[in-house]
Amino acid sequence: MTRPQKLLPRSGTVSNLTDSQQQCYVELDRLLAAEPDLYVKQHAHESRRRRLLRHLRAWQFDVQVALQNVRDHSAIWKEIGMDHFADQDELRESDVMFACGEDLWGRTLVISRPAALVTKDRQDAIKIARRCAWTIHRAVERLSPGVEQFVVLVDLHGASRRNMDRIFFQELVHCCGLLFPDRMAACTIVNVHWTMLVFWTAWQAMLSSRTREKVRVCGYDAKALGAVLPTDHPYLQYLLALKGLSVSDSLAVPLPCATPFVPRWREAVEADRAATSEVLCQEAHQQKATGVLSVFLRSYACCSGRDEVETIPAVNLQAGKQEPFWPVKQDKLATSSVRLRTKKQEPVLHMPRDQLASSPGRGKIREPQPWWRRGLRICRCPKRDLEAKHGVFHGIPYEALGS
Repeated sequence: MTRPQKLLPRSGTVSNLTDSQQQCYVELDRLLAAEPDLYVKQHAHESRRRRLLRHLRAWQFDVQVALQNVRDHSAIWKEIGMDHFADQDELRESDVMFACGEDLWGRTLVISRPAALVTKDRQDAIKIARRCAWTIHRAVERLSPGVEQFVVLVDLHGASRRNMDRIFFQELVHCCGLLFPDRMAACTIVNVHWTMLVFWTAWQAMLSSRTREKVRVCGYDAKALGAVLPTDHPYLQYLLALKGLSVSDSLAVPLPCATPFVPRWREAVEADRAATSEVLCQEAHQQKATGVLSVFLRSYACCSGRDEVETIPAVNLQAGKQEPFWPVKQDKLATSSVRLRTKKQEPVLHMPRDQLASSPGRGKIREPQPWWRRGLRICRCPKRDLEAKHGVFHGIPYEALGS
C-alpha cells in the first residue's frame, strides 16, 4: 500500500493564518459567542476553530456571509435529520455514490456513478440525494488527523439521459453546499461522452464559481488519474479494465468494494486538543519569562531615570574607624550606596586630588566607569522595591530564565 504524501499547508488553515484572517476568525467567534447557533452532534466531531475557519475559507473570509453560512449549516442539518441516519443508510458500491480508498495524499475518495441512479418520483430523488449527503459525511469522518478535505471521482461510464435527474442533482448541490463548506478538494469526471457535455453545461449554472474551478474533465483517459490516485488503487484498476469494452461487456468486470467505515474523527479532535494545549503552554511559558524580566527590572527602577552617565572616584582611605571618601556634592552622587555612606561619615579628609593620588598606599583613583553596571550591582537605595528584590526568582522554574 502506497504511503500518503504530505499535503502542503493551505492559506487560512489552523497552522497558516495571516493577521487579517486571524482577526476575521476572532470576530466570527465573538459574534457566535454573543448569539450561538443551533447545536448539532457534528459540532463535537470537529474542533470549533477548524469548523469556523472552514466556513470563512469557503466565503473568502467574509465574516457576515460566513456567519450566515454557519447558521444555515445547523438549520439544514436539522431539516434533513442527519442525526437520525444509521450505518445502513450509507450507500454501497452498487449505488450512485460510495467511499473507496484514498488518494495519494490520504484524502478519502468518493466515487459517483450516475449510471446507477434510478428514481421513482420526486420524493425518491430527494431521499437518495440526502443519503448521498450522509455518505459524504461518513467519508469526512474517515479523514485522518490534519486532513480536512475529500476528493470526488465522477464516472459517467454507462450513464444516459434517463439517469440525469434534475431534482436529485439540485437537492444534492443544495445540501452539500451548506453541509460541507470547503470540504471538496477536487472533482474529476471520467468516461465523458460528448452527449454528457450538454448536461454538464446545464449543471454548471447550479454550482458556485469556486466549485467549478475544482472540476476537471478527463474524457476517457483513465491514466490521467495516476497523478491523483495510487497505481494500486482498486478503482483505478477497475477503470483500466473497462478500457475498450462495450457497456454490456463491462458488466462482467466486478466493481471495487466500498471501504469499510472506520471513524477517525476522535483521533483528529484529540490531535487538535493536544496541539492547542501545547500552544497555550508555550504562551504561558513566554508570559512567565516576561514577568520575571519585568520584576527584575522593576527592582532597579530607582536607577532607571538617569540619562547621563556619571562616574565617581573610587578612593578608599582608612583613618581610624571610618572610611573617608573624596568629597562629592550630594546631588552628584552616582550611586545610592555612596549616598547612604556619606550620611554615616563625620570627618572628610580635605586634600588636593593630586596629593591624594600620589600618596603611597593611601588610595587609588580608577578610570571613570559607566554608572549602570556598578549601580545595578550594588544599588541599595530606599527607592528600590524590597519585595521585588527578595522575590524576583521565588517560585520561578529555572527553565523560565531561558537556560
